[in-house]
Amino acid sequence: MKTFLSTLPAIRPKQGTMVVGMLLLKKRSLLSVLTRSTVCKTFPGLSKEQLELCHRYPDVTMTAVEGLQMAVDECQYQFQWHRWNCSSLSTKNKNPHSSVLLQKGYRESAFAYAISSAGVAHSVARACSMGRLTACGCDPSGFRATARRNFNPGGRGRSRNKQPPSQKKQPRASSRWKWGGCSHNVDFGVDFSEKFLDAKEKAGDIQSRINLHNNQAGRLAVSTNMQVRCKCHGMSGSCELKTCWKAAPNFRVVGQALKEKFRSAVLVDQSNLGNGSPLLLLDGPRKGATNWQRSRNNHRTNNRRRYVVRIQGSPITRSLYTRTSSY
Repeated sequence: MKTFLSTLPAIRPKQGTMVVGMLLLKKRSLLSVLTRSTVCKTFPGLSKEQLELCHRYPDVTMTAVEGLQMAVDECQYQFQWHRWNCSSLSTKNKNPHSSVLLQKGYRESAFAYAISSAGVAHSVARACSMGRLTACGCDPSGFRATARRNFNPGGRGRSRNKQPPSQKKQPRASSRWKWGGCSHNVDFGVDFSEKFLDAKEKAGDIQSRINLHNNQAGRLAVSTNMQVRCKCHGMSGSCELKTCWKAAPNFRVVGQALKEKFRSAVLVDQSNLGNGSPLLLLDGPRKGATNWQRSRNNHRTNNRRRYVVRIQGSPITRSLYTRTSSY
């Protein structure tokens, strides 16, 4: 009695080898198409500095473009029920920085710069650990210094990354664990994001300084939310030994963090236009303030780089957020 499987035609070895060979040739042909000139031409609107960086690192640039698209998608998710839903960032050339909105100083512009910078840093950091890029790999530091800061039971040398206790717990100092796996190379991701996106800005005018500040705020949203992930080893799941590595957070976490910064976007005083002085916030220290108020303001000033800033009132969300927010 013939079964259904016996009636199927057998695949000859030569045919299978031919199919595999065709797939390999197709893959190689696709890779050959992605030459340096092709990659850089498919993403218009790049400055001279960005083009030079693209020709040096075409694969990293492609990953950065993927990060920009991821940022637009996350922006649309975070603002799907708002009057402004990030649709203005979906441009024909796939470059959100060519949007007219990013030429303004609105709080929406601040969020767009921050989420774009975060998307590039996040995408590149993950791609490094996955072996997709030739210019980087796993984080080479091994996080030895981070381990000493995070897991020191004493009070000295604690990590500056203050995470809520509800988040995933890190390994205790008493447990047997070691750094292993392939940590996401967030340092390379942040560096490339800075070189790629900050290259278009001129630090002399107030608008560029605002953009540079918001770019940095986006990168900090990634680096300060890095997570420690561990894998247990041992008989019957006893977890006698843990192998831990650093991983970039889910980008939804980054989007939510920047959404909170969007709600409290700080208004910048434009009276220091082009004079090279630090950005002056309208919620700065006032005359006659008490020592407690000055101390509180100094603490806020130290964390100023984590927040997004603006120089214009938004005509889009003015009815939603009427008061000037502060730190």
